[in-house]
Amino acid sequence: MKKIIFYISAILFCLPIQAQQRFFGVIQDADGYTNVRDTSGTVIGKLLDNHVFADWDAQKNHKEWHSVEYGAETGITKTCPNGNTHTGDIHKSRIRYLVDLPQLKKQPQSTDKCLVYANDTLTVKIDFQNFNPQKHAIVYDLEAGFVRSIDGCSDLTGIDDNIPHEEYASVTVKHPAGILEFPTAYIAHLYEPSRNNVVVALGKGNSLFISTQNSDGAGGYYAVWTVENYLVKSLFVLHDF
Repeated sequence: MKKIIFYISAILFCLPIQAQQRFFGVIQDADGYTNVRDTSGTVIGKLLDNHVFADWDAQKNHKEWHSVEYGAETGITKTCPNGNTHTGDIHKSRIRYLVDLPQLKKQPQSTDKCLVYANDTLTVKIDFQNFNPQKHAIVYDLEAGFVRSIDGCSDLTGIDDNIPHEEYASVTVKHPAGILEFPTAYIAHLYEPSRNNVVVALGKGNSLFISTQNSDGAGGYYAVWTVENYLVKSLFVLHDF
């Protein structure tokens, strides 16, 4: 299964950004939820509105039932190295891809160190910074010569056992009621962020999704944040390389 996922992920990284974002979806169901089933049709889970999932069959239009992978509705989910995700099948009619949602437009004031996306009521600002090894506690494997952990974390996303070059400095959302600044836990240890493969999409109610494809090669990964009612609800990190 991991080998299959590897090849699917490798293909996805070669696709245009719009095709990549069609890989991530949320449900569209008048009931506000969709049942997740196993191959026998037994209900094994439930996806609610604004719960992001990965659709492994997104490019297979002939299939009625699509295999999806998802994490907890709230908090941080990473697919590896110790994945805490769930898998199952949902009907393709219940899937709406992020690329099909209304999107905030990238603004002219965006720079190499700061991306800005906005509409009439919302402004999303993503700031980047150089990774400074002197400001972090780095543990090396002296025999193998690679980085074992940074600031006590061994789940280092976006690098392949090397020192990172860049990291997220901050993510903020300016909304009618004020300004939301993402908690550090939701942007930490996500290295080599991209400026090119970013989508900011609007969901139901006061919700939005920030989807990114970062790094490359063995360190490549996707990160999707969900903001609901102007609070960070979840982070879904997919990196099966």
